[in-house]
Amino acid sequence: MEIKGWESYFEGNKEDAKLQFIKAIELDSTNVMAKIGLFNSKTENELTENDYELTRNLPTRGDFKNLMFNLMMFNQVDKQLPDSIKVMRNKYDENYIQFRARLTDSEFKVYDEDGQIRQTGAFKNRKPFGTWKKYGYQNKLHHSFTFSKETDTVVIKYYKPDGDVARKELTTGMPFTNDSKKIREYIFWQENHGKQPEYLFVSKDGFKIFDSENPVEFDELTPDNFIQRKWNSEKKAIEAVIWKNGKQEPYELCEDDGMVISEMVNGVRKTYRWENCKKILIEN
Repeated sequence: MEIKGWESYFEGNKEDAKLQFIKAIELDSTNVMAKIGLFNSKTENELTENDYELTRNLPTRGDFKNLMFNLMMFNQVDKQLPDSIKVMRNKYDENYIQFRARLTDSEFKVYDEDGQIRQTGAFKNRKPFGTWKKYGYQNKLHHSFTFSKETDTVVIKYYKPDGDVARKELTTGMPFTNDSKKIREYIFWQENHGKQPEYLFVSKDGFKIFDSENPVEFDELTPDNFIQRKWNSEKKAIEAVIWKNGKQEPYELCEDDGMVISEMVNGVRKTYRWENCKKILIEN
């Protein structure tokens, strides 16, 4: 009953939503989600002191307070949005679309302004479920999240333009949020030298190719001289480390080395080549 209430709620049929939420509460008087839905389905004139008492006494466990706040905000915004903007929000607004799918326990799709699918996913029991996919340039799959049914482990895969897996991460929590923590990382594929690679393997034989049969795990067994780029959350910057004897050491990664650039200096065109992280003037 409660899920049907949320479906009617997001379809704009608040009267049917109220009926469904009331039925759900009659079946289970402790159903807090149904009570939150009923509160937000009522008009201001219908709300009573008992309804407002609910907002002050929501359970501290779970995400009920945040959910109530978001719904109340959506209700206020909806009163001011024209229908044409609501239609756009239902197709393009990733946060709103995921919020709706979470409450209705359903699949979702997010589109870009050209009508191409930008993201797909689903919720079950109000938790991320199955494999979520995000698409990038030319509508090609960029990365995916696969949520485990038994544990809180999430498998993130990054893809090459041809569809092969380039990198895989095992994390906990929702990816790309403060709750996410990386457990392990694998590299299956290596960019060519000079193409701003994610990872570089420095050896006498040059840049080694990693594939599905020869992945690299970032742990005490990581090969020496493997260079890894990492995000420093405190400095808000990307830094590089080099692996030596199973440990990380700081490393200055000069990704522009070998590149040639031209620029105007005091009305004169100058040409430079990057070498060892420095611009070297090329004499004409």
